[in-house]
Amino acid sequence: MCYRVDCKKCGKYSWGGCGKHLNTLYGSIQQGNHCNCRPWPGVVMPSSQTITQNKQTVTQNECDPTTTTAGTQRGDDAVG
Repeated sequence: MCYRVDCKKCGKYSWGGCGKHLNTLYGSIQQGNHCNCRPWPGVVMPSSQTITQNKQTVTQNECDPTTTTAGTQRGDDAVG
């Protein structure tokens, strides 16, 4: 069985034991409190950075199939 231990190097939580239950142990430790001084074999660690991209939704005017990118029509909400 695996168990949580305090890392003497960084002060965060590491593990001890057989190594077969590391996914469960890793999941029980709050994010940001995992020691990375020692590897966590078999554990897929989430990225430390989350990249958020703003997505712009583009809708075509289905009523006017002649609209092109060169002659884009403005919607009712556009300011003249």
